[in-house]
Amino acid sequence: MLLADHWGWDIAAENSLKVFVSRWENDTHRPGPAYQVLLCAIFRATPAELGFTRSAVASTLNERLTALESVIEGLTERLGEVAA
Repeated sequence: MLLADHWGWDIAAENSLKVFVSRWENDTHRPGPAYQVLLCAIFRATPAELGFTRSAVASTLNERLTALESVIEGLTERLGEVAA
């Protein structure tokens, strides 16, 4: 929060930031550009290292799509067994 204050940025309260970071770590929320800059500064990492590049997003989406396809295939098989 001190870094954001130093830069003159308004950010969420400390408790909200904990929830925000938790959501990011658990892949349920993607930080916007301002928070990406802060997170890179805090972790001393590049955007690519933190998964903020477009290729990282595409990779994550492809992984989720593959997982969903597997779930759908499994449900389709089970539905076929029930119908038989």
